[in-house]
Parts: sequence; structure tokens; C-alpha cells
Amino acid sequence: MQLREVEKVLPSSVQSEIKQDLQKLWNNEALEIVNITNALDRGGRVPLPLAGHYEGVYVKVGSKKYFSSCLQRVMTPEYQKQCATGAKVKVPGECNFCKIPSNCITWCKTELFDLTKLEPAPPVPTMGSGILEDGGYFDPPESPPSRDYFPDYIVTLIVPLIIAILLCLLLAYIMYGRREGV
Repeated sequence: MQLREVEKVLPSSVQSEIKQDLQKLWNNEALEIVNITNALDRGGRVPLPLAGHYEGVYVKVGSKKYFSSCLQRVMTPEYQKQCATGAKVKVPGECNFCKIPSNCITWCKTELFDLTKLEPAPPVPTMGSGILEDGGYFDPPESPPSRDYFPDYIVTLIVPLIIAILLCLLLAYIMYGRREGV
């Protein structure tokens, strides 16, 4: 939803309006708003401080009922190609259910997650004895290579000290030796 900012979507009355529109779209009364996220948190741009320009809001909705035919049309390859071109894409089919224009869906940013097709969890790691297997002999180095720190000392302390002394002498000459009337 591009025409809203997250603070204006948080009141329960606005959430119920959004939920009613989505219930008609999904053909499902058992619908729950799971998450409301600011578009800036999802990588959106900061809007210009102009009237009517907001950052946008992502609303995550869930249900136990499968997606409606309107929602499934969003995932067709033809529709995804239209979105990839960047052109203004129309609502798929006759699926426009928004009483309030600021609640309308940006269809190219719609994602559907089917939790029935989740990948299985990775296997649980097995506990071992805690002793590493024999993989050869490890020969640590005797000592780190020696390093000469004198050039670092010169560059870090002596050079800035010499420059500071020269600048102080120049300032003293300008302030006391070049005074008018002396």
C-alpha cells in the first residue's frame, strides 16, 4: 500500500477496513493480520517531504484457507513478466476490492507463501565424543615475525608534532612580529 504511512495503519479501525477488503478478495472470513511493516524497513526509499507522499506499508495476512483465484492469478508467469517490465500493471482479472483508495494493493509487490509446501527442517546435528579425529600433526609457528615499529612512530607522533610547532611559530610571528604600529 503506497498511500499510507505505518502510523496511520496501526489503529484497529483502519486495520479492520483493510481486513474487510482482503476478506472479499480472498473469499475468506477467517483472515488475520499477521504483521504490518514500514516500507523503509523492507528497503524502500525515504519519501520526499511533500503532501501526499508516504513511505508505504506492507501488510502480511494469513489464513488456513487456500488462496482465492484472484490471488493465484498474481503468481502466473505472464503477470510476473508484466511486473518485471516496470509498467503500471492492472489488477489481475476483476479482483479490485478496495473501498478506500489508500487501502488498495500494489499488485506487483504481492507475495504468496504456501506453508503446506515448506521444505523439511535440516537434520538435527548428532552428538560426538568431543575428540577430533586424527588428521595429521599440527605444527604451530614458533613466534610471529618481527616488525619494526620506528617508521610508524615517526609518522604517527613526530611528523604531526613538527607541523604543530611550525604552525605555532608562524602564528606567533603573525601575531607579534607583524603588528601594525610596531
